[in-house]
Parts: sequence; structure tokens; C-alpha cells
Amino acid sequence: MSNILTPVAIWFGRLDATRENSSLVVRVDSWMSRGSRGRLPLLRVAGLPTLTLHVPGRRSRAMRSTPLLCASWNNGLIIIGSNWGGEKTPAWVHNLRAAAPGTVGIDVYGARLPVDVAELSGDDRDSAWAAAVSVWPNYALYAGRTARRLPIFHLTPRL
Repeated sequence: MSNILTPVAIWFGRLDATRENSSLVVRVDSWMSRGSRGRLPLLRVAGLPTLTLHVPGRRSRAMRSTPLLCASWNNGLIIIGSNWGGEKTPAWVHNLRAAAPGTVGIDVYGARLPVDVAELSGDDRDSAWAAAVSVWPNYALYAGRTARRLPIFHLTPRL
């Protein structure tokens, strides 16, 4: 799925300035996704696989939407709680861990799908990590920037 812009996006994602301005990247991605009804988020223009995660807030229960990179793995998609290698765990990770079964969904290519969620550990985590790094090599850089273990979640379509 990569294109000529993928190496540029990977280079851009390595920069400290990008991490420091990540909210701007997320805002532009959200705006493009909304404007195209989920069909053309910023990261997809760069040839990267992406989804929008919809999960209720752990305190407010209001639905929160977050654009994320993803990778295919084991009949589903994986997402990484990297926060660009920051020490703080992303809020969506806490929300996902607190979400009741059946309350999480994703938008992929404009289609909304309910998903089951599993946080990975052990051999599954190692295998999923390799799949994620093959899509976005910067995950390895991000893991080196922080002392925390980056959480990996497996999302599978809910039947």
C-alpha cells in the first residue's frame, strides 16, 4: 500500500519536532478524514494503513475518536500505544482498557465496524510487534525513547 510519500512520512515521523507538534498532525488527519467521510485521512495519502478508533471515555463515557496507524496481523488489525515515544501513555489506551465489550468500533476506508479488543502479551505481542515495525519502522525508535512498554492491541471484527 506504500507509495512515493511513505519514506517521507517515515522520515517526518522520526523528528522530535513532529512529536512536539503531534496534536497538529492529528487535527489535520481528523479534518481530512471527516471531509472525505473516512476515505482519505492524511496518513493514507502517505501510503500508510490507518483507522479511526471510536471508544467511550473511561470517565465521561462520551465517544472519543482517534486516528491511528495500524497494521494487519492475525485476521485483524493491531494498534500501538506509542505516543511518538513519549513517557505518557495515550488517553485512548486507558479508554480502550476500560471499555466494555461491544462498545469499541473503528472506521476503515469509510466503513464503521464494531470490534473485539485484546491487549497482546508474550509471543503474540512479539509477532504483532514485528508486523507493526514492518509497516512503521519508527515504532522501534519510539520504544527506545521511553522506559514504558508500548501496549499493542489486536482488533478483530465483531461477528
